[in-house]
Amino acid sequence: MIEDGSTAPDFSLPGIVNGQPEYYNLMDPLRDGRAALLLWYPVDFVLTITPDLVAAGEWLDRDDLVVWAISSDSLFAHEEYAETRDIEIPLLSDLHATIADAYDIVHEDFRGHAGVPKRAAFVVDPDWTIQYAWNSDDPLTEPTESPLVGAADSLSAVLEAPIELPAVPE
Repeated sequence: MIEDGSTAPDFSLPGIVNGQPEYYNLMDPLRDGRAALLLWYPVDFVLTITPDLVAAGEWLDRDDLVVWAISSDSLFAHEEYAETRDIEIPLLSDLHATIADAYDIVHEDFRGHAGVPKRAAFVVDPDWTIQYAWNSDDPLTEPTESPLVGAADSLSAVLEAPIELPAVPE
């Protein structure tokens, strides 16, 4: 996995929010001086991941931050997942795990699925530096602490303003 202090790989991926597909380019928010929180997960509808994706929606109203979730599922699956689970953040599709591979977070085999992203979180500052990196080899096991805790701490430092931890639904 790419570690803190590394340069974040750039990407452009299709995504969907509110039923509207579009392309998301990491370069765009960073060039505009915003930070990025990237939440990776293998596939949609994993119960241990959904609460963090819902909670991260509380950070969408910030002008200095983008929050994107990325998995190997299609935009069609993402649309259904977002609608049925009240996920407000953009869900991006890395169908062949090409970008997940650039971040070095690919499962060789996850329950019969080859080449899907691990559960991971990265905070990228506007200078392309990864300020927070977290991953889990087992996305079906609830982590001791939500990765949003570390992300909030890192974002507070990057954005030079306190970032309140969103309430993670159970």
